[in-house]
Amino acid sequence: MGEKNRLFNAQEVKHPTVIQKLIVASSPRKTFLMLIFLSSIIATLGLLNENAFVVIGAMLVAPILSPVLAIGMGMIVRDTRMILFSMIGLSLSVVIAVVTSTVITFFALPLGTGNLLLQQTDMGFMVPVAIAAGAAAAFAVAHESIREAVAGVAISVALLPPLVLVGIGLGASDWRMMTRALELFGLNSISIILVAMIVFAFLGFGRFKRSAEQAVKKERKVLNSK
Repeated sequence: MGEKNRLFNAQEVKHPTVIQKLIVASSPRKTFLMLIFLSSIIATLGLLNENAFVVIGAMLVAPILSPVLAIGMGMIVRDTRMILFSMIGLSLSVVIAVVTSTVITFFALPLGTGNLLLQQTDMGFMVPVAIAAGAAAAFAVAHESIREAVAGVAISVALLPPLVLVGIGLGASDWRMMTRALELFGLNSISIILVAMIVFAFLGFGRFKRSAEQAVKKERKVLNSK
């Protein structure tokens, strides 16, 4: 039989391969951490100068969306090790982004207020944006034919800029900015995880706990070998 044009067609998804690639993309390898560091520099300078184009460029570079999706995948396959492994990558991303932006704010003269994103962001508006972006990201990760769409999703979901604004707020002693930025990051992250879980569940990933266990074990060996 030929391919069927269904929205949730588990037969078209290579589940073990998708899980393995997602874990590798979420792994705190040196290349992953370096991209987070460099994208944080770009985003910080863009926000301090209120240059939206530079901030968009930073979002394209940052791989921070992967560990967020991997947490949702880990919950669906019910694998604690995958969840914890993904949280390590996300936690390191948060620390690197906040520390980098804080240091830059201390030593760089802000040419703008750095408040542009928060001033123009309605928290209620961001919920449906994050939900739609999370669903799009989950579909793109699961289907090879639309994987290139992840880059566009990374821009729309805005995970990195709020983290950088936390550091800018910390460096500038602007606690209101820091608090609102944390709220925005948390809201976006939780929304993405929840909707990704729904998409992954409908695509039949719940039966592949063994694949997740093997992929995490393999990736840990790679990290320990460096």
